[in-house]
Amino acid sequence: DKSTNVWTELLLLSKNNEKPNNQTTFKTTHFYKTMTTQSNEFQTLLKNKDHLNAIRYIRAHKLREPEKVLHHGFLLLGNDLSKHSKNTTICSEYERLGVLEDICLAALDSQNHAVAERALGCIKSYAGKESVRYRRLLGLCLESSDDLEGALAVYNFLLKDNPSNVYALKRKYCILKASVGGSGGGSDDDLQRELEAREALNEYLERCGADSGAWAEMASSCVDMGDYAGAAYCYEEIVLSHPMNSEAHCTLAELYLTSGGKDELKLARKHMAQCLELDPTNLRATYGLISAAETYIEKCRDKENIGEDEIAIAEELIKYGVNKLSNHYKGT
Repeated sequence: DKSTNVWTELLLLSKNNEKPNNQTTFKTTHFYKTMTTQSNEFQTLLKNKDHLNAIRYIRAHKLREPEKVLHHGFLLLGNDLSKHSKNTTICSEYERLGVLEDICLAALDSQNHAVAERALGCIKSYAGKESVRYRRLLGLCLESSDDLEGALAVYNFLLKDNPSNVYALKRKYCILKASVGGSGGGSDDDLQRELEAREALNEYLERCGADSGAWAEMASSCVDMGDYAGAAYCYEEIVLSHPMNSEAHCTLAELYLTSGGKDELKLARKHMAQCLELDPTNLRATYGLISAAETYIEKCRDKENIGEDEIAIAEELIKYGVNKLSNHYKGT
């Protein structure tokens, strides 16, 4: 029953065992070995001046190394991006397009608009101006040069061709979000842009519901509007995707606690307990657990249909939280 479930949470919290287990130690050791091996591979490519594979490595491992991409890209294709390397042969036109795209993105990251435009021109000559690949990069170049209206027109054109283009939807939301407040704040244009941004984010989440970052954006928008129930729903989706994320549990619990209903307070208590199970050092969750239990007692003290067990459980949670805080601050 419900009481047994909450007592189970209490027992889990009472473990007080913060030592990593063997499985955690193995995973950590394996992670560092993997990272060291990958780093050695990359250094070998740089030492051998294997420009093409160095760029491939950066792309495959999603490293943010714009200077290295530009350096090896110029050595591979020349300053005008038109020649082949003497040491490495590019396999196909598609591989060449991939290198040009990496150079374009690296140039934008470095605020080198001249190189970005040069790479974009080469891509246009290969793929054509109607290419989705070219128009995506064109939108980014326009964004980088602060031409948000032009970039928005490019993304709208991409969505007209393919309404399920999640990349264009995401960039469209970013532009609309960045445009809010550009008219001095509070104007009709800003309100219209804010509504358009929410609609774009809704449409993106309908097609890409596994994006936790987008759910966090929607939760932030709901909180700004005072819609704590909507924000809690967004964080429920985040918790489903990342059940071992202690901060997600803590934030969800705070949203339930802000809502203030009896059922919401029990959910807040549950997620605060789960947060502490994942991260016993989280003082924010400890304070939240005490607050949720105290508020629950205040709301239920005079209710006839609330059993004494429910009150007793909340009191035990308060004792647990107070003892945990006392031990933490002892001697300070």
